[in-house]
Amino acid sequence: MSAEASLKRILVFGWGAAAERVLREVAECRSRGAALKVLCVSHLSQASDCDLKDVCASLEFECTLTDSDGEMLEAASGFAPDLIMSASYRKKLRPEVLALCADSINFHPSLLPKHRGCMSGFWAIFEGDAETGVTCHRMVEKFDEGRILHQERLPVSPEDTSFTIYKKILPVTAACARRVLEIYFASGLPEGEEQTGEGSYHFRRLPFDGVIQAEWTHEQVERFIRAMHFPPFDGAGVCFEGKDGGQRVLVESLDHYLRLKLEVEAAEGAA
Repeated sequence: MSAEASLKRILVFGWGAAAERVLREVAECRSRGAALKVLCVSHLSQASDCDLKDVCASLEFECTLTDSDGEMLEAASGFAPDLIMSASYRKKLRPEVLALCADSINFHPSLLPKHRGCMSGFWAIFEGDAETGVTCHRMVEKFDEGRILHQERLPVSPEDTSFTIYKKILPVTAACARRVLEIYFASGLPEGEEQTGEGSYHFRRLPFDGVIQAEWTHEQVERFIRAMHFPPFDGAGVCFEGKDGGQRVLVESLDHYLRLKLEVEAAEGAA
């Protein structure tokens, strides 16, 4: 077999540190002798903690930054991939892209079918999940509903925040990509297993507008505060009628919330 015939062309759609972890696992395959050519497609605006243009330059991979669907499709079809991989790409891949090759896979930061869509770390904490993880699944037209190829699991601790989950899940993403790439280069990817069990989907919007709800239990409030912690963004807030003009006040902990609530109740009792 000629070198050109054995060459695998891998197209990676991604954004941020999760995509960097996947790209570095692809580079590890090359270092172990796999013949491959890589193109990364990402967005014009890069994550504050990871510029994929720089990552690709260090790995000697091609990289295209664009927000144009037309330019993205042109780059993808011109590359003629054997394998499409996606990690934290911030747009839905069109059917024309998925049709470019037989294997199109995504690395999603939850244990599918739970927490499809966005902000899966937040929802894992807020809903009190004992574990989360990364699922590699085949991409289909509907978000995060394709057959599962592999899952890696991560315990959720009672102290975890969305920020700590984000940090902890990056090496889990790498481990998931490593295993899937091992299978791909050894024997090809299997069809995968259908998703089973109760599923959920979350849209890309701030949950509950970032505000603690009056009817929640203390346990829900505590989980919400941890789930909303992701510096430098504002954390959880609370709005008390009559306090600070009903404006949203940031809350640091359950104790802080309870102190504010007592202050409001005391003021109302003295009025």
